[in-house]
Amino acid sequence: MPPRSEVDGAAFEPRRSVRMAAPALGLGLGLGLAIFAFYFLVYRARHYPLPVGFDAPWYVWRAETVAATGLSQAGTAVRPGHPLLSAVLGSVTGRSQLELQVMLSLDLVAVLALAVAAFFRAAFGGGAWGWAITVGVTGTFVGATRLVGENIANLLFLGLAAAAAAALARRVEGRPGWTAAVVLMVAAGVSHWIFLGLLGAILALTAALAIPESRRQLGSGVPLGQTESGLVASAFAAAAATMAVVIAGLLRAPFQTFEVRENPNRYIPKLRTDTFRLFLPLSAPLGLAGAWTLARPRRAEPRFGLRLLLAWTAASVVGIPVMVATRALPPHRFLEFWVGLPGVVLVSAAIVRGAEWLRAHGRKALGWATAVAGIAATGAIGGLAWYSHGPGVWISPTALREARTAAVYVGGLPAGRPFVFLVSPLGKAGGISVPFKEHTIRVALPPDHQSDAHFYVGDPSDLLAGRRSLTGGPSDRATVRYWEDVRAVLPAHPPVLIVRALAVRAYQDAVGPLGAPVIGPGVALLQGTPPRTPLPAEPLPQAVPPVRFGVPWGLALLGLLLVAGAGWSVALLGADAPAEVLVGVAPALGAAVLILGGLVAAELDVHPGAGGGVALYVLLTVAGAALAWGSLRSGRTGA
Repeated sequence: MPPRSEVDGAAFEPRRSVRMAAPALGLGLGLGLAIFAFYFLVYRARHYPLPVGFDAPWYVWRAETVAATGLSQAGTAVRPGHPLLSAVLGSVTGRSQLELQVMLSLDLVAVLALAVAAFFRAAFGGGAWGWAITVGVTGTFVGATRLVGENIANLLFLGLAAAAAAALARRVEGRPGWTAAVVLMVAAGVSHWIFLGLLGAILALTAALAIPESRRQLGSGVPLGQTESGLVASAFAAAAATMAVVIAGLLRAPFQTFEVRENPNRYIPKLRTDTFRLFLPLSAPLGLAGAWTLARPRRAEPRFGLRLLLAWTAASVVGIPVMVATRALPPHRFLEFWVGLPGVVLVSAAIVRGAEWLRAHGRKALGWATAVAGIAATGAIGGLAWYSHGPGVWISPTALREARTAAVYVGGLPAGRPFVFLVSPLGKAGGISVPFKEHTIRVALPPDHQSDAHFYVGDPSDLLAGRRSLTGGPSDRATVRYWEDVRAVLPAHPPVLIVRALAVRAYQDAVGPLGAPVIGPGVALLQGTPPRTPLPAEPLPQAVPPVRFGVPWGLALLGLLLVAGAGWSVALLGADAPAEVLVGVAPALGAAVLILGGLVAAELDVHPGAGGGVALYVLLTVAGAALAWGSLRSGRTGA
């Protein structure tokens, strides 16, 4: 397909876009910082001492372990995208993984917003004006979903997928982007490969919707692989084939990655709650207006963007009721998946087109006011949900302090020596309380002892007798995997520790009738050799930096991602790409190359933490810059 010579009426000049990237770069970083601060200030407002979100400890312990030991410890080979990325950034910045869970999780919202805006710019035009509005709308509106502060792997996946959509929009128009799309989709798959299947279904439907256009292209002599259907299908096929090799060959991990399954009876209430938070009386009319404006042709252009939105919407409309009926996956994940790209694009389109119309009719001030009012409206929806109904802090500071004290004892055990933590089956998380307690303990454990940890759910007397504790309720089904794991090590009489905050009654029984020694504040040793002297209480680590430090660190992390991806963006999308597309895709591409580079390094036994992460970051950033410089020097515009 021959490349287009014009976009939005302006002739392409490869070096001109690079020179003009500075204003877009400054605006992108400014908007990204505003998005970060929009969410980060909840820690000050609510006085949160630890990262928010039920899954926060899961992300923290995996990132700490991957940074120190690579992908060799238990469970770290499953969906390693986030821990690899966080490990590298922790190495470069020197920040702890608890701090990065606070800051990086919010910076990923800005990465998503910039990537969605790049897709809007590449597929629907709108110039810098439309791009900036879309960043603002996306960055604030997704606060009404569980993507922010909760489903971090989904957020990372969606940001990479949105950037891949922007790259495909470029390639369908005859410009470079195919390789960038494949790289981004592979990194998205490493982050959450279950949802890569959903993205594949969306792209397959997109390719099917493009068949009439592709047949016309075939008739005009365009090779099949260069038609719109061929480009979309081949990009995903390449990504899927690569992911199959990565999962089965490199990671040797299961394709099914859901470790913790929530009670399906909560699916409908969560879906209802999440739908309510979108404030449909305002957002639905805006979305419908946006759909109407995008459906009206504005210029001779491929309709890839519209077809992708239609396919994405169809997959969500079908997926939500199917998940409600089958309970295979939480249906609210499909809702947030739709809101995170088609939903925000449609709302943005309504605001952008309305503001454009006013400006075109000589009412520039009113056009600006419309844009500001639109972003303020989405900000009110997302802000109300985030500050009033956000995920909150699930990690108990007391439990974390006691677990850190117990971890001092564990650190004195020989590597490879199994040990057991006894926890109670119930808690504030209901049927999934035990996995949450496990993850809280793992945050405190030394990284090289993660594979030695086992967990017994129940009473101390049952453990000493070598039998399983049964409650006769649904928790028995939820904890059977823990029993299957721990029963193999119990005959060897491993050390058994009890953290009081995670098993209050069991702790009392152990130190009372059973006479277990207290080896540190809130820590009992039910079985094993006690230390010579009691362990001192471990302090609670600093996880939430003050605002005066946290906001600059948020900007620094976003800047690191953008710098890492800037050269790759120019090299793979072409220097003739609009500056907003280059800047918008760069942070996602930076994350992608750090994830994939970290994966390769881990397979070569180079741990992404400490000096290894710094070297990896410098190597990948310099490589991207060299490729960009080479493409500019040779006049090539990407691949």
